[in-house]
Amino acid sequence: MEKKIKYPVLLIFICFFGLTTAKAQKETDLGTTLTFEVVKELNRDFRLNFDEEIRLVDNNNYGFQRSATTLGLDYAIIRQKVRIGAFYSFLYTYNNDYQYEARHRYFLNVSYKEDVGSFTLSWRGRFQGTIRDENRGEYNVNPKYVLRNRIQAEYNFWKSRWTPSVSCDFSTVLNDPRYDLVRIRFQGGAEYRLSRATYLSGFLRYDVNYEKAENNRLMLGVTYRIKL
Repeated sequence: MEKKIKYPVLLIFICFFGLTTAKAQKETDLGTTLTFEVVKELNRDFRLNFDEEIRLVDNNNYGFQRSATTLGLDYAIIRQKVRIGAFYSFLYTYNNDYQYEARHRYFLNVSYKEDVGSFTLSWRGRFQGTIRDENRGEYNVNPKYVLRNRIQAEYNFWKSRWTPSVSCDFSTVLNDPRYDLVRIRFQGGAEYRLSRATYLSGFLRYDVNYEKAENNRLMLGVTYRIKL
């Protein structure tokens, strides 16, 4: 029994330790995200992904903060364990210069997951680049390159439609000498299987931002997902 639970407990400890030691003296923005996802299995190895996200932030009186339209393709190197993928996102976002601007983001993912007793543990590495509109904002680096690492634990209830999870996501900027670690994201939530092809999930997310121009952020999110 001890062997089955030690890795999930270690993950939860890492998340808790990071949260309690993070710099939290900044103002915290409050917001919500609404996401619609479609996942299409092309064959046993290839999978097409599409999602549309709308983000609303209540602070600073601007409401709509961002929309993101993402399309990508991923491939199973080892089925049920290792996947790689390439994605593109078109972002329309409210920036720190109080203007709306279009951004283009591309990213590459590598993910690995392992079942440990009733838990599913996973790691996802992501390299992403974001091209920003310098006619709408002032930026020290453009494009901005970020490396993200997420660790996650899901608990699989026997014969249940519910799947709760917790995760930590660490973002490191690669080409801005002013920063190294720029954000830690803590998230907890659960997914509910509505049918064989549809899922509804909700989460509570807290972002600790280390960039001076970015506030910390507490977000409540809802996602509707379809698997074809």
